[in-house]
Amino acid sequence: MHHKKLIAAMVAVGVSMPALAVADMTLYGRAHLSTDLLDDGADYSELNISSNSSRLGFKGQHEVNPNLTAIFQIEQEIFFDTKDNSEDFATRDTFAGLKGDWGMVRIGRFDTPFKKARGPANFFGDQVGDMRNLTKANGNFDDRFRNTLHYQSPALGGMVWDISYSPENTSEETKEESENSAFSTSLGFEEGPMNVIVAYERQNYQDSPNPDGWRLAGAYEVTPAFTLAGFFQSTEGRVQEVKNGPWLDGPEGEVFGVGGQYQLSPSMYLKAHYFTLDSDCDDSDADMYTLGLEYRMDKALRFYGNLAAVSNDDAAALTPWGQARSATPPGEAGETATAFSLGMRYDF
Repeated sequence: MHHKKLIAAMVAVGVSMPALAVADMTLYGRAHLSTDLLDDGADYSELNISSNSSRLGFKGQHEVNPNLTAIFQIEQEIFFDTKDNSEDFATRDTFAGLKGDWGMVRIGRFDTPFKKARGPANFFGDQVGDMRNLTKANGNFDDRFRNTLHYQSPALGGMVWDISYSPENTSEETKEESENSAFSTSLGFEEGPMNVIVAYERQNYQDSPNPDGWRLAGAYEVTPAFTLAGFFQSTEGRVQEVKNGPWLDGPEGEVFGVGGQYQLSPSMYLKAHYFTLDSDCDDSDADMYTLGLEYRMDKALRFYGNLAAVSNDDAAALTPWGQARSATPPGEAGETATAFSLGMRYDF
């Protein structure tokens, strides 16, 4: 059913192409696959095939006048392996809006400013070792909400302000007297060798504590070949002591770390980062180490090899492979989970 919906939508777009001829339209996507040896440090050690945030989408824009352009995008995650798919369509950034010299306004479902704020320090996005394996451990603060209104300011002296609000962040429509809203904002500065973003997010739930978090990420191009980055996050989540029980105030947690990327040759990059999770929960801290070598044949095609590990305290069971991938076996409490990954990413 899921694939039939996707095919029907693409056919509908093709049929309507004459009517949309005035718009600048693009079909695009990403095929991101990897072969991974995953070891939980206890009984599990297996070879896996994973599809890593692969996607297919189309986007377009139409210039109404020199200072007003209409925009849209529809994007769907695609699984190249055998993972069961949901019935949702347009599961990734999907929106319509307007942009001009005054900024951009969008309505739809897309990454929050808080989620995008990890960008400057995100050397291993959608790969084993992705920082989200630790940043999402103390609450779901790397998400895209439904029913969202977003404004992005024009760049002023290198600074860009983003703000988004979702009146109902968990279902497809706003319910009467609903309190499941979310607010997210960020302020970024990028000029010359420096790129810094600070972000805040608050999630409001009916009959539940309201998680919130701060995030700071920055990168500095020390030389044309070497980039150094740092990251800090502080969040307060919510927990259920029993399944389907009441939500309670969750622990506070902090994640911080450093990373770097060095260009060994015009096509070869050496990358590494270290992150640590400091949780208020007893024996729930964790450390993650990742080292990777990436070969970029051109702008569209790259190959990489990564080695990543998460060292867990006695009550933590995190892994370096749990996020943005289809191969996600669970971790083992108190053990060190390791992963070796060989991957290919093709953007079209």
